[in-house]
Amino acid sequence: TAGHPQRGALRIVELNVGGQVYVTRRCTVVSVRDSLLWRMFSQQQPSELPRDSKGRFFLDRDGFLFRYILDYLRDLQLVLPEHFPERSRLQREAEYFQLPDLARRLAQARATRIYSLER
Repeated sequence: TAGHPQRGALRIVELNVGGQVYVTRRCTVVSVRDSLLWRMFSQQQPSELPRDSKGRFFLDRDGFLFRYILDYLRDLQLVLPEHFPERSRLQREAEYFQLPDLARRLAQARATRIYSLER
C-alpha cells in the first residue's frame, strides 16, 4: 500500500504534506538523527502515524516549502533560489521539523541579508 515502505534496499515513503505529495526513500527522511521525521519513521510504528485517504503519511505543514526541507535531508546542503522570499517561513518549518542546523543557517542568512540591506 502507498504509505508503507517497500521491502528491500529502496524502501519508498509517500508523504502528503499540506496536499503536496512527495515520494522519497525512507533513508532520506531519517537522515537527521533526533529530527521530527527521524523520530516519526524510526521510533514510531507506521500504524501510529496519520495517513490520508490514499494511505500516504500525512503532515499538516506547508507543502510548497517542504521541498526545501526534503532537499536538505538528501545531502544536508542548503540551496535556495536567488531572491528567495520565504526564508523566515522556511526557518519556521526547519524549527518545526527539528532541524537545528538548517534553522541556524537560515537565521544567519537572514541576518546577513538584513545587514547588507541596511548599509
